[in-house]
Order: sequence, then structure tokens, then C-alpha cells
Amino acid sequence: MSDKSMDGARRVLRGLGFERNGGRRALFAAERGQRGVSMVEMMVAMFIFMVVSGIFLTSIIQFLHTTTTDAIRTRSASGIATATQRIDRYARYASAMEYDDAAQKVTMIMPGDSAGKQRCVVLQYDEATWANGTVNTYGKLVLKTKDAGASSWSSNVVLGSMMNHSSSSGVTSDDALFGTKVFGLDGTKKVLTFSPVTGSYSDGKPITSNVSTTFTARNVKSTNPTPDFSVCR
Repeated sequence: MSDKSMDGARRVLRGLGFERNGGRRALFAAERGQRGVSMVEMMVAMFIFMVVSGIFLTSIIQFLHTTTTDAIRTRSASGIATATQRIDRYARYASAMEYDDAAQKVTMIMPGDSAGKQRCVVLQYDEATWANGTVNTYGKLVLKTKDAGASSWSSNVVLGSMMNHSSSSGVTSDDALFGTKVFGLDGTKKVLTFSPVTGSYSDGKPITSNVSTTFTARNVKSTNPTPDFSVCR
């Protein structure tokens, strides 16, 4: 082989990574420097990614759950506060009150807009229904008013999403809470107690707001004549 041919062969070998001394080792070193990631390295990287992603998703879910819970409680507390203010407006000026426990209904008599005429105010609780320890249909508190002699009632809902149930035989998921009666009237028929439980469910668990408020009818006196509730029938 001529010198020119030998020189050409050497140049080709050097281009492929071979050298006269240790040429094969140099080629293998070049290959090792250009190789990709191994299966073990890829699995470790995926494991780290999954752990970080799991922590992130758990934090997001907890945040959303907390936000939903707070929203339910805020809405429930606001509804109870509004209803309490409306009831107080009528109860404090009532001259007589009676309570029908079976019907869960409070009837009040107070002065009407027209001189000498009485106004009837009725607070009627349409009870929540429960099935399998869960609210099936939410209850509502209806306020009805009518002046004596009028032919029709004015009616509107003052509080919804109520969960009170009169049964205490294990129908609800917590009878100590949900079995509370909405209304109570003391022996003097002057002090009215209002104890609503309202709320909703989040992840299958009840999120509630509840309060017990008393109203005193300032115009109910022992010297008052016997009230005539027939005007409210």
C-alpha cells in the first residue's frame, strides 16, 4: 500500500474515534459521553415528579374544600341573621302570641296599619324531610301577614335550607343538633325562642350554622284582655 493510501486510512480511523494507541478505548469513551438516560434514572425522575404532583394536588383539593365550607357557613349565618331581624320586628310589638307545637306554627297579634285594626302574623315552619341520615328536602320558614278583615294573606319565605326535624328517633344523622325544635314559647307566652339549623353538604358531610335567639313581646302583659286569635283564622 502506498504512503498516500496509508495516510488516508489513518485519517478515516481518526474520524471514527480510533487512535493508534488505545483507539478502541477512545471510541468507547466517545460513545459513553453521547449516551441518553438509563431506565433507572427515568424511573427515579418520574417518582419524584409524581410525589411533587401529589403534594400539589392535595393542597389544591384541601384549599377548595375549605373555600366551599367557608362559603356554606357564611351563607347560612347570613340567612339566619336576616331572618332573626325580620322576626324581631314583629315579635317585639306583638300584644299576644300562641304556639301550635304539632303544626310548628307561631301566631302573633299586633297593631295594624289602620287605626283600631289588628294584624295577624304567622311564622310557619315547613319541616325538612330526611332519608337514610341525609336531608332529602330542605325545610323553610314562611312568614304570613294579614290585617283583620282582609281576605288574603301576604306570604314570603324568610329562611331556607333549614335542616331541623321534629323526630328524635334516629331519623337524622345527629338528633342532638337537627332534632332541635325551631320554636319554643315560654309559659308567660311572652318570650319566643328561635333555634334554626341551616346549611348544606360538602363531600357528604353536613356543614351547618345554628343559633338560639329569644324575642320578648313587650306588649304582652298580664292585664291585657284575653286575646282573640279568631281574626287570624
